[in-house]
Amino acid sequence: MSPEIKIILYILFLISLFLIQDITVYLGILVAVLVFLLRIPLKSLKSGWIPISLFLLFTFVSNMLFQHGKILYSAGPVIITEEGLHISLIRTMRVFFMIAGAKILVATTQIELLVGGFGKLLKPLERLGIPVVEFFSTMGLTMKSLPILKEQVAEMYREKIKEGNITGFWARARIVSMLLLPLFVKSIQSPENFFEKDKR
Repeated sequence: MSPEIKIILYILFLISLFLIQDITVYLGILVAVLVFLLRIPLKSLKSGWIPISLFLLFTFVSNMLFQHGKILYSAGPVIITEEGLHISLIRTMRVFFMIAGAKILVATTQIELLVGGFGKLLKPLERLGIPVVEFFSTMGLTMKSLPILKEQVAEMYREKIKEGNITGFWARARIVSMLLLPLFVKSIQSPENFFEKDKR
């Protein structure tokens, strides 16, 4: 399946999530999404799971409280209603499906192909004077340079730590920020230079 079709299917999937309000349909989607997620390598699934879990928990709790309807539980200012529970479940699953769909899309398609796919889909905007091709070609080169950028930062970081005998979390974080920002700006300005260095 081409990246363009995958992107279109993902967008249609997102639109359908906002049209569906039946909790049983969401449960069916949940089963299908979990089946797809089981095919993804564990390493890809583990990345970012802590902030995602916290965000989902916040979404669930914030939508469950302070909703009018049939009271299921009450303890002081905390009131949980049947309607609030229904709304929080739907909205939390909606956010989860959006994130899971994006993870499936990225795990099954190379980033470069996705960037190229977005470029092809948005190419008609060139007629309006928007530099779509130039933007996505630059983005593609930048995405390719990120692994090389990571290696360069790690190498320079190790050298700085050895030279300065630096200890402590904040001192190390300061070193990383001092190294990362100039390299990141350089990779955006001229990402092709990173590939020339890597070939040597």
